[in-house]
Amino acid sequence: MPDLPGRPEYWNIGYPFLGVLVYLTMGVLMVCLTYAFWTRLRVWMLGRAMPDLGPWGPRISRSIRLAGLDIFGHRRFLKRELFPGLMHFFLFWGFIILIFATTLGAVEWNWHKYVAPTVGFEIPTVYARNQFSLLWDIGGGLFASIGLAMAVWRRYVMKPDRLNTFVDDGIILSLIGLLLISGFLVEGLRIAVTELNPQSDLYDPAAAPWSFIGYLFALAFRAGGITQYGGEVSHFIIYWLHVILVTISYVYITFRFTKIAHIFFAPLNAFLRSDRPLGALRPMGDIETLERFGASEITDLTWKQLLDYDACTNCGRCQDQCPAYASGKPLSPRKLIQDMKKYMVARGPEIIEERNGDSKPWIRLFPTDDLESEKAPLGEPVSMVSDAVTEDVLWSCTTCRACMEACPVFIEHIDSIVDMRRYLVMEEARMPATAEGALLSMEQRGHPWRGTSFTRTDWTEGLDVPVMADNPEIEVLFWVGCTGALEQRSQAIPKAMASIFKLAKVKYAILGDEETCTGDPARRMGNEYLFQIMAEQNITTISNYGKPKIITICPHCFNTIKNEYPQFGGEFEVLHYTEYVADLIKDGRLKPIKTIDTTLAYHDSCYLGRHNRIFDPPREIVNSIPGVTLVEMEPRNRERGFCCGAGGGRMWMDEPGTKVNHIRTEHFLETEAETVGTSCPFCLQMMNEGVGSKGVSETKKAKDILELLVESLGDDVPSS
Repeated sequence: MPDLPGRPEYWNIGYPFLGVLVYLTMGVLMVCLTYAFWTRLRVWMLGRAMPDLGPWGPRISRSIRLAGLDIFGHRRFLKRELFPGLMHFFLFWGFIILIFATTLGAVEWNWHKYVAPTVGFEIPTVYARNQFSLLWDIGGGLFASIGLAMAVWRRYVMKPDRLNTFVDDGIILSLIGLLLISGFLVEGLRIAVTELNPQSDLYDPAAAPWSFIGYLFALAFRAGGITQYGGEVSHFIIYWLHVILVTISYVYITFRFTKIAHIFFAPLNAFLRSDRPLGALRPMGDIETLERFGASEITDLTWKQLLDYDACTNCGRCQDQCPAYASGKPLSPRKLIQDMKKYMVARGPEIIEERNGDSKPWIRLFPTDDLESEKAPLGEPVSMVSDAVTEDVLWSCTTCRACMEACPVFIEHIDSIVDMRRYLVMEEARMPATAEGALLSMEQRGHPWRGTSFTRTDWTEGLDVPVMADNPEIEVLFWVGCTGALEQRSQAIPKAMASIFKLAKVKYAILGDEETCTGDPARRMGNEYLFQIMAEQNITTISNYGKPKIITICPHCFNTIKNEYPQFGGEFEVLHYTEYVADLIKDGRLKPIKTIDTTLAYHDSCYLGRHNRIFDPPREIVNSIPGVTLVEMEPRNRERGFCCGAGGGRMWMDEPGTKVNHIRTEHFLETEAETVGTSCPFCLQMMNEGVGSKGVSETKKAKDILELLVESLGDDVPSS
């Protein structure tokens, strides 16, 4: 049978006898990979069931779209940081193409030798092997080499603060480098003694340049006077060294579970990510039937949370975006996940042994603590909460979702943090004293503002604000929220909203004294029991009025009613005021006419923006006001917005050291804008305090954008 068109496969490797070792090696590698995955799967399955996987059809459809944009297209990498994004892009595509090329070559050759004689035709790609050789060298060798060089430069020369460099990193990069160099040497030696050698039966100088990287090596070998014999011997030795390197790399990656293992775990993690709305926490289930509350052991977490820990690449992108870390708090989202992984790796086999009597070594073929941990190996006995992850770390989180937004492998940090908070609060009654006071106030008075002298309706004094009990036939239920009703500075927001309702001739009403806290602070501080009581009470109250359209001024209320009440049967149509008012302006029911000469830097609320993807309506409102010039707090705006520091119950906790809102205020001051605009009562308070703390209250103002809109409506605003 004639040779394949183009370069020969399995040339000079001792085929078929030694060549069979290639297939045996691949078989061994697949067995190793399967075994390693099975051992880890046993640990993951110690976790609880994940109830919110949703239907598989939409999940598969979404994952295909995700694969195209975020995995193959690298959108999630490139839109944030160009250099590391390109680095990963080159490495990713380089090795994808190299693996594909190697597989295709093997398939072509075996088809040619064993199948083509029977079926009478070749795989079509064999007739374009020169062109494919060019693609392999560009996409495989060149891309992978560029990516490797960028990775080495970034880790050992640039040394960004977020990168922790361990022995593993050097080993991985060295293996990649040796694989590439040995591959180029093998290709160059083959070309030198075949395609560029007039004495060879495979002499084909026109084909050689298509493999341009190997061709350059081949020219160097020819210039050095390499002989046929010397080239063949060198090729044989280096080829088998290359195979050995491939074997070592695969075994090291799979059994060590290094960060390179994310090539397996990251796509799986992305495919299995929660189908819940972005702003919704995972429900605990029926409180009355649960035997344990929260998570104090890996068996209390879901198997998907355990997969999260293995999917983590330790890249530090989450840490870069975390406001708690930026302000010097103990929390680093990256370290939290790495510490949880470390605990899972140490504790998982012990639990399996306790349950099944298995021995530990089957999963500890390669220890992990000595190379990957950021501190000494955990001693025994240890607890997951307090030892592996300290309480200060857990209480530092604002649940702003910046970490999850930045994570390229879709790790869900907040679920793990809140689950451990639930354990602390509901099982151990351990929490900051100020948080305990807020929870007690919610339980006793229906709101977290302990010490306030206002009632739910004091803000309506002098205004003609209808109450639902007296006006059940309405178009809109105006959900005021605790902060808008009970905190003095924030009361300007519901007053402005009431004026807008009147001007737009909207039939609306408030619940008044029937309104109680949505339970958002309770849930995020870990008191799921209190949250469920408050949620059920509010669902009943709203449903008694026929489930009207709800308009909120607080993004936290909006998120809870929209995304979390459905977990308990509360399906309502709910809009944040920015969505509703932007539509009123578009419909011509509101016409800002008075010029307000100010430059405004808009601050994105975490629970309006990242958690609910509402970015444009607030900006549309600002842009509708004559005279207002909108500027952005680049780069920390929209999806990358910086938290005000009040979410996750942090509004009611002491904050030692640098305050998150003071950092955000500095972002505002850097824009040189005169006004910082908000669309959240929490954000308004935090930015107002931040401006005051900087001593610039005379020239800089914090205002809700609704206040500016009402001012711009001028004399048309009804007096109330």
